[in-house]
Amino acid sequence: MDVLDLAESGPYVEEREFDLRVAKLCRELADEYDIRYEPERVVVEDDSLADSVFEAGLRLASEVGMYCLSTKRIIRFSEDQLLEGLLSAPISLAIGRGRDARVLYARRVEDERRPIIFGGQPGASIPEGWFLPTALSYMREPLIDAVNHGRLDVVGGRKVKARSPLEAIATRRELTLLRESAKRAGRPGIHLLAGESSVTCVGALAVASERYLRTSDAHLIGVICELKTDYDRLTKAACFADYGALSATLADPLIGGFAGGPEGAAICAVASLLLGRLAYQSSYHVCHPNHIRVAGTSNPECLWVASSVGEAMAKRAHTPILGSVWTASGAGTEEIFYEVAAATVANVVSGSHPAGVSSTSGTLPNASGLEARFMAEVAIAVAKSRLSRSESNEIVRVLLRRYAPSLGEPKLGRPFPELYDLRTVAPKERWLQLYQKMKREIEGITGLPLGSIDSRDA
Repeated sequence: MDVLDLAESGPYVEEREFDLRVAKLCRELADEYDIRYEPERVVVEDDSLADSVFEAGLRLASEVGMYCLSTKRIIRFSEDQLLEGLLSAPISLAIGRGRDARVLYARRVEDERRPIIFGGQPGASIPEGWFLPTALSYMREPLIDAVNHGRLDVVGGRKVKARSPLEAIATRRELTLLRESAKRAGRPGIHLLAGESSVTCVGALAVASERYLRTSDAHLIGVICELKTDYDRLTKAACFADYGALSATLADPLIGGFAGGPEGAAICAVASLLLGRLAYQSSYHVCHPNHIRVAGTSNPECLWVASSVGEAMAKRAHTPILGSVWTASGAGTEEIFYEVAAATVANVVSGSHPAGVSSTSGTLPNASGLEARFMAEVAIAVAKSRLSRSESNEIVRVLLRRYAPSLGEPKLGRPFPELYDLRTVAPKERWLQLYQKMKREIEGITGLPLGSIDSRDA
């Protein structure tokens, strides 16, 4: 209620003026705190840099606030309030139910503990006829602990329109299919970060029940780029807080947008997560840096942002954070394995849990559970190997040389039915052989013990 009061009574400004304030302060804070992106160090090794990113993000959040598009007013919190919000945030929390429950915890930088793996193709539009088998391909992977899958844009042959009854129907259909796939996989209690078909608050409210999105599940609430919200998001937050399901803040700063370069995007990401904790009462967070020209989170600048933000939050916030693994290439290609490995290494060693893989940056349903299995194997191998940030940076640089030249024109791969048998929901032989080949190759060039990871690591 206090947040809603601030959305009604805060300072009135036009959106353009707010954008310019953000842009100006991001530049000033990057200079003041000497935050510099170094292409040769995409995995941040400097503790003082992570501290600076956190301090600058805290300053940005308190001095600029969060802009409510619905009222054209600024929701403003003091530094003390923002820090108090972190103190009240869970360091760890139970997600899922029964034997499928997991403890999602705040990781440390260079943490040796096994990360929690979120599998799926978040952000992608999945054809209704493929939704159940695609979800099942992730649910059947024993190394995957939770599922964050895509959305339905067409239901029963009808194009879903925002704020229409079809949005509610699509979101309920999404959760029905996810629940059914969990049942078929023998994992009925698996945690779902779901409701992606909900564009406005209509879809989210339609699934706030034990039949659909349970109180052991979560809904993602985004901070609009940059540092903005609206009544739809605040309605989701208010209703989910009352219902008892979890909310997760999504921060997706844009490199090349109002935040400026990667330095400003990192500062904006921290500010978004701090503001999201108070405005949305979030229990955990997702960091998903975007680039204005290059798709995916595996390009060098996005890797640096993910690493610096992960370390900043791990060192200073002590709250669970997920790092998005989005690739420019699609499933069925060699390049996707290099991208997955690089993004996963950077996220895990920096204190984040990996979430993905959203291939083709979520533009096409060219994804499957197999590359998510590979992501899980890399993540667990990083923790088992006790990699330092310096060692991880060298691994990422080796991998970047394999795929960075293709980021401008990525290979989009193949759609799910060409990768998996739709009847058995098992990977086709050609796709399985490529996975095995690339796993051996990447183990050889990185030294990661991928071959030793098996179902006993679930």
